[in-house]
Amino acid sequence: MMKKQIFYIIAILCLFSCKKTQENISKTTISNELFIGKIWNGDVLISNLSFVNSIDSSCKLSTTFFDRSEKQIKEDDSKCALSKIKFDYDQLNSINKKIHIGKLSSGIELFIKNSSPISTNNADLSYQATLYIEKNKTLSDSIIVYQSFNYSEALTVKTKYYYIDKDNIYLLDIAEDESGASVEKWEQYKINTSGKTLLVKQKLFTKENNTVVQNNTNVWKGSYYFEATNKDNIKTIFNITINSLEDVMVHVTEDRTKNNYSNLKAEQIDNEKIKINYDESAGDMGIIYIEKTDNNYFISGSPIYFINPGNNEMPLQKTK
Repeated sequence: MMKKQIFYIIAILCLFSCKKTQENISKTTISNELFIGKIWNGDVLISNLSFVNSIDSSCKLSTTFFDRSEKQIKEDDSKCALSKIKFDYDQLNSINKKIHIGKLSSGIELFIKNSSPISTNNADLSYQATLYIEKNKTLSDSIIVYQSFNYSEALTVKTKYYYIDKDNIYLLDIAEDESGASVEKWEQYKINTSGKTLLVKQKLFTKENNTVVQNNTNVWKGSYYFEATNKDNIKTIFNITINSLEDVMVHVTEDRTKNNYSNLKAEQIDNEKIKINYDESAGDMGIIYIEKTDNNYFISGSPIYFINPGNNEMPLQKTK
């Protein structure tokens, strides 16, 4: 009888122990379904608009850049809000392979890798990293999350910082020169269940008075038409429809071959310029820019360089 009681006790203990183990395994499986690695997720301050709004006032220099003493430099650095950023973005400069940094639900995985900037505007040093989004092991979207351009002659450094929090991506563009550091742009993107990045919020800052400029997408709404023939008599036609920056269609006809691209989005570079990556498989050749100057619209980009050598801007016809 004693042996039988001991057997029951052991069986009950095993039952509780096994159940506890199963619970732990279940919790681990669920928690691993949604995670972003802390090593590469950036600094949380980038997502804080109060922090962003404090940069211009706290990082402006009161003394001429070269006339400062070591003591003044330390004081300036300590009061500047950017000194609160603890994430080491310089570590991105040495990435030599695609690194897995996170996993979301719906089969979405995130990777980060060094990439080559399309244009550096003759920077002496330039670095860039891109976030790649894969849906069920297939590339669904990508977005530049880090940049560092150093212009030694102009004594200017331009940097793009990022922070990734689950399906949210926050980007901050900073310019530093002899007058100190200032914000150029702040953005928040969201990764949807299809693995696409959607612009949620954007704030543009003017350098003159440090006021926020609200993003006005209506200025871009309309249809755009561009047609040209190169020296080999090959005609290229762009028909572009912009309903909003999140809803863009591009129809390209080249030598009677038609290609239609829909469900695109445009990236606003500044108040007067947008970028459309209509064909990711074509690299730089699948990117165009539309720029507005005095109510005139111009198209530029690698796809049309061969049409008008030596001139990277050509007029667009726009209808509302």
